[in-house]
Amino acid sequence: MEVAVRGAPAHRGPVDRGPRPGVIPAALARAYPSAPGPFPRRRAMKDRPATLVLSGGGAKGAFHVGAERVLREVHGFRWERIFGVSVGALNAALLAQHSYRALNDIWLNIREADLYRKLPWPLVALRVGLFRKLGLYDNSPMRELIQRHLAGHRFRVPAHVGRVSLVSGNYELVPSDSRDFLDAIWQSATLPILWEPVGASALVDGGLRNATPLGDALEFGPTEIVVIVCSPSQIERAKPPTNLLEVATRSLTDITLNEILLNDVDAFVRINDIVRQAYDAGLTVRRPDGVPYRYCRITVIEPARPMGDMLDFAPEVIRMRLRHGEEMARAVSLPTGVGPGERVQRRVELFPEPPMHA
Repeated sequence: MEVAVRGAPAHRGPVDRGPRPGVIPAALARAYPSAPGPFPRRRAMKDRPATLVLSGGGAKGAFHVGAERVLREVHGFRWERIFGVSVGALNAALLAQHSYRALNDIWLNIREADLYRKLPWPLVALRVGLFRKLGLYDNSPMRELIQRHLAGHRFRVPAHVGRVSLVSGNYELVPSDSRDFLDAIWQSATLPILWEPVGASALVDGGLRNATPLGDALEFGPTEIVVIVCSPSQIERAKPPTNLLEVATRSLTDITLNEILLNDVDAFVRINDIVRQAYDAGLTVRRPDGVPYRYCRITVIEPARPMGDMLDFAPEVIRMRLRHGEEMARAVSLPTGVGPGERVQRRVELFPEPPMHA
């Protein structure tokens, strides 16, 4: 990392990682009325262009939907680009098409059978042993769901999803104008062991290399990024696993991908802080290739409590995740851009309007 005395980054502002695990504002602790949305627009909202980044998390992806809706309808965000891996890839694609109602309906009505065919364990053993399948279950229903809801619809903003080849080990970012974008969504959501890798390159969940595609988003030079993750920073305590499926989901998603996610976000926050300090000293921090680092406002929204199992699609659990996403997005302290010499002030705004997912 090279430091040079040159011009300063164009944008400054505080770094905010959102409400921390276990901290829920008192104003949010009361029960909300059950009246449906949309949110009353009682406050003047400014157009706030930003880049949205969505993590993986399986059934916990309902948290994305609740949080994104509040960010867009209450805080006034307008997404210029949307990035996602795993379940975040599906959510990102629908949001990029502005298919808000379809996305909401999918999550309110989703069942296991819409995503994969679950088999009794003796048949799973037969599938893996006799037929040499490389996944416990068949997730072709997920591909059908993607085609049904996304094919033939126009993308209003660019979307990008990540996938990984188990053959080369390489991570690939696929843009929405790619001919195989819909297949890339399916591949990005294919978690190894649970589901069989796709194609000759054995393409699987992009979250294996990028739990949040934050680095991808930075390549496009955004001035503000919002990251929504589906799990708390602290790893959720679980019961001892009783079968291979539970071992796979616990080790791959709850532990490994959680650590990748934290490292990804924390590394960005550290570099961002260095860039800000360099700006204060009249310096420019450069990457090894000579390109200057640019300060970028970032907000990370995460759950304040456990969101349960990534394969739990029970309707009441999905609604809990949708509601909690709304709660955490309402309570977030948003960074504001400030100019040279101005004092940074953080604020917390609470929006007690009734949620959509009562």
